[in-house]
Amino acid sequence: MKTWNNIPIFDVKENLISIPSYFKFEYPHPYYKLGAPYKDPQNLWKLREQVVTRLIKANEYLTLKSNGLCLLIYDTWRPIEVQEFMFNRAFTLECIKSGIEPCSYIHKYSPDILKKVEKFWAYPSRDKKSPPPHSTGGAVEITLADSDGTDMDMGGSIVQMNDSSNPDYYKNKIDEQSIIWHNRRSLLKEIMNKYEFVQHPKEWWHFSYGDQLWAWKSKRNNAIYGGI
Repeated sequence: MKTWNNIPIFDVKENLISIPSYFKFEYPHPYYKLGAPYKDPQNLWKLREQVVTRLIKANEYLTLKSNGLCLLIYDTWRPIEVQEFMFNRAFTLECIKSGIEPCSYIHKYSPDILKKVEKFWAYPSRDKKSPPPHSTGGAVEITLADSDGTDMDMGGSIVQMNDSSNPDYYKNKIDEQSIIWHNRRSLLKEIMNKYEFVQHPKEWWHFSYGDQLWAWKSKRNNAIYGGI
């Protein structure tokens, strides 16, 4: 349970819609290629209507501000079955790294590993009061790309489970490469904040609008998107 899961949800019932095809996408879809159980593999890139509208504006502004850079979308809405698949996969990999044999009930007996996984993967809760951010259609994983759609080096890959995933990890480092990485992360945050997205406190690539994380960081009384 995260701090923001205590915030009430009053879902405004916006539809999920497809993101325009002119955006740059991570291809093939990083989770579908791992076997995640999407029911509609022909239409993987979806978000709530208002989120898509804001994402379009953020992308246009970035391109103008940075002389051609654009957003590259890594992941968007996840059905709860996909969240469960990816969470369990991350947990299994951490068990293997720690020399523990994974099994169906291991969550209960490996609290340290569970805690580590939950820093980066929301628990696949089916409780309507605490849905995973990506299952609301309000969360997006995103990075910067050049005009050809090639993703830029941000000082760590998306969903990398270590300290370098922290948005400000390179903030106080003074070597030239760290400064470049920090500036790129700061630009991404600036662009997304301008259109009222909030950044996950532990993930430079994760931004939300409308979900409980967004409400918590924006100091709002309630979220406007629940699980969908």
